[in-house]
Amino acid sequence: MTEQQLIQALRELNESELFYRAYRLARSSPEGFEAYLGRLDPGEIRGKALIIPEWPETIRQEYQEAAFFTPDRRVGIHVSKHNCYTPAVPHHHDFFEMFYVLEGQCVHQVKGLHSHLRTGDICLIQPKVTHSVDVSDESVIVDVLMRRSTFRHYFYSILQGDNALAGFFLNTLYSKQGLSYLIFHTGDDSEFRHTFLNLCMEFFEKRDYYSILLNAILTKIFVLLLRNHMDHAEFPNDRTDDAQTATRIARYLQMNTAGATLNGLAAEFHYSPEYASRLIRQTTGQTFIQLLTNIRMENAEQLLRDTSLPVADVAASVGYESSEYFIRAFRKHTGMTPGAYRQNGHMD
Repeated sequence: MTEQQLIQALRELNESELFYRAYRLARSSPEGFEAYLGRLDPGEIRGKALIIPEWPETIRQEYQEAAFFTPDRRVGIHVSKHNCYTPAVPHHHDFFEMFYVLEGQCVHQVKGLHSHLRTGDICLIQPKVTHSVDVSDESVIVDVLMRRSTFRHYFYSILQGDNALAGFFLNTLYSKQGLSYLIFHTGDDSEFRHTFLNLCMEFFEKRDYYSILLNAILTKIFVLLLRNHMDHAEFPNDRTDDAQTATRIARYLQMNTAGATLNGLAAEFHYSPEYASRLIRQTTGQTFIQLLTNIRMENAEQLLRDTSLPVADVAASVGYESSEYFIRAFRKHTGMTPGAYRQNGHMD
């Protein structure tokens, strides 16, 4: 498949899009709309998982991983075209979503806030955020869905930077109220467009080792956003001070995992230890020890997966002087020993 063949395939309207186009046309003529609805077969509508806003039973407000991902946890990325003309019904999901405007335009809505996206724009949406996407014409919008576990396992290095993208994902993992979405305007960036189309082709063709290559291409997409489009990142107007504070604290602990203490964190941000403790609980919903332990365990998981360091060295790298204590803490956190985790190539 060439890029042009892929683009042409994405431009062609599928059966659902043809249905939604007819639905919108009928809805624009109120005098005939009731008759149109009366001619629809409810069983067929349900069988094809179509959405009719006038029929509440066809609307799903929550989408879970099982609706898009296979049981094979190694495949954590799903790519599909966002259907044209689909009714803009508010919904949320338990995975990350990223959609790219390949051609045309759409309107994204979160909490009553509307964003008009055009060719080259890309939007990332947090899990559990209620939003809607309105594609009212034959624009080409491509969805990329990511399991939460896939992000934590394969894109860990993204969290290490001091940038908007790292802040977005850190907020998801550690803040009680994170950034709901993040928009980048890539414009006519041909390298980014080519890379995104390459991601689509790998997913649709599913050649040998495609799942591994998907992770690599998506990493490149993140890097291109960081390298070329950080100055054009667009934040939601409703982001809170708590979310930004949680990001700063989580980033500090990520960078100082081994030697982090409450007193040291408080001194870094010019807080008293008591105030720092209250602030951490307020913004993350965790105590300092709980937050630090979670970050240490995630750092340890990454080292066990991606390096051959002995367990004792992994323990020391994340701040445990005693290997035995680290093993007990790791087993409590993951349900298995570090050795078993490494051997299984575990993905939760």
